[in-house]
Amino acid sequence: MSTPRTGASARLRPMIPCLLLTTRFIMNWPTRSFQRAAAIFFSASVLLTACEDPNAVGLELPGSTPLTTEFKDLAVSASTIQQDSLPTTGRNHFLAGRLQDGALGTVTARTFLETKISGDSIPALFTGAQLDSVVLFFGFDYTYGPTTPAPRLDVYKLAAPFDERTTYNSSSSIPTSTALLTDAPAQLNRKQFVRQRVNPTSTTDTTTKRVAVSVNVVRLPLVKSGQSTAFTTALFTALNTPGFSQATLDNLLPGLALAPSANYKGGIVRFNRTSATRAVVYYRAGKTKQPEVLINRTYTIRYGSAAPASSTGQPDPNAPRYFTQVTTELGGPLAFLQSEADSVASSRTNGLTYLQEGTGIATKLYISGLKELSQQSNIVINRAELIIPVKPYANVQFAYPSQAFLYEVNKRNQVLVRDINNQSVDRVVQESGFSPVSSGNAAIVRLNDLSATNKYYSVLLTSYLQAYITNTLGPKPEGFVLTPSPRLLSTLVTVRANGDVAAVALGAANNLTLNRAVLDADNIKLRVYYSRL
Repeated sequence: MSTPRTGASARLRPMIPCLLLTTRFIMNWPTRSFQRAAAIFFSASVLLTACEDPNAVGLELPGSTPLTTEFKDLAVSASTIQQDSLPTTGRNHFLAGRLQDGALGTVTARTFLETKISGDSIPALFTGAQLDSVVLFFGFDYTYGPTTPAPRLDVYKLAAPFDERTTYNSSSSIPTSTALLTDAPAQLNRKQFVRQRVNPTSTTDTTTKRVAVSVNVVRLPLVKSGQSTAFTTALFTALNTPGFSQATLDNLLPGLALAPSANYKGGIVRFNRTSATRAVVYYRAGKTKQPEVLINRTYTIRYGSAAPASSTGQPDPNAPRYFTQVTTELGGPLAFLQSEADSVASSRTNGLTYLQEGTGIATKLYISGLKELSQQSNIVINRAELIIPVKPYANVQFAYPSQAFLYEVNKRNQVLVRDINNQSVDRVVQESGFSPVSSGNAAIVRLNDLSATNKYYSVLLTSYLQAYITNTLGPKPEGFVLTPSPRLLSTLVTVRANGDVAAVALGAANNLTLNRAVLDADNIKLRVYYSRL
């Protein structure tokens, strides 16, 4: 007669073989992050499923069926598509330039900027005002492509002001009239000398040294000292006339278009929102009490800069607007993309698909096996993770997008919508743990950068997949579009506190860049763990 097993050691003894198999399985996973996640999951699963001792008290009730956990990788087929009419108005960056790329062809970026008057004193308030120069400034923070030779840019005057009723996007344009500058070099390596403390942490040593620092501002003079054009003469005449107003400026300079010169294709400059971005009219004028003494003065025309906050903390509704137009001339197999409904299978692009912010280049995913999984009864999804490997060493000129989003689409790659609180919103996949049919909690597909040869995007789809197999999503999508260029930011994520994950994601989503990723499409998979009741 055998001795009865009692205590924790007796209950764990029959689990040891399963625990060893589980540990061996986990250690064969490719990354430590997968191993840690799997270890937590399997530890819980082992204690609840097949490795349990059925004779132990309280593990199951008489007549109940023990749970069984299964694991499956669902294959994903991928293709490259191109979305159009992406939101670019008022983003944290604007772009100008032209860049040729071996994989995606030629990308051209032009920016249209509204102009606004400032509170500076106009020359009409002083005596003997004389024009010195007019200079356009554009603060920048990144360049796609080489910085030498300097990019060549054109500046045009808009033919009419921005339309108050028009929503501008990456496909929009505004007619231009006079060319203010053509083929102007945009020097990106400017330096200036400043004095800095030799020991900035010392409270007694105040010695300084003269050092050269980078000036990340493109400077484009319309006229230099002693020069004039018909436009600058008319502008200064208006500034030197009492009653100068926004209406006066709209007649003279309703806005600017910043574009690459016709023959330039060496790079694209990413300009950022900074107070350095502005037009400055330099002039000399006398003092009120001593009109014969001329002193240097300036008048600023605003465009493209950060909107100043009002006393309520809200952005200035009168801040100048701007948007970037992005056009692509795709080459090779991707030249087939003529509309949003078109797609190019990864089999035609050497097993690769693409993501690129700004251009609308995105990857469409079709997950085979979802319908078969949903046809099985009594299924509970324990964990579902979409894993999207990045092709190593395939991204020379561009940084990787730090995040992307999944949109449900139909056969023509059109984003599905649903009505929430009498508002039509995009069906972007929601974060696991939130209602899959809600809005404002978009699942963030994050880049995992483990090494030069081990980069991948991933996102948990546990809640979404459970809703999919229980038919609680509404009409099911025909596929998903993975894109780093979100559509409507206001319904993407809801910021709950400064610095939270949603705030960081929303801040990154508001950047307009050309960051790009090349995906190893043949190895994309949806890894699913589920139990049968």
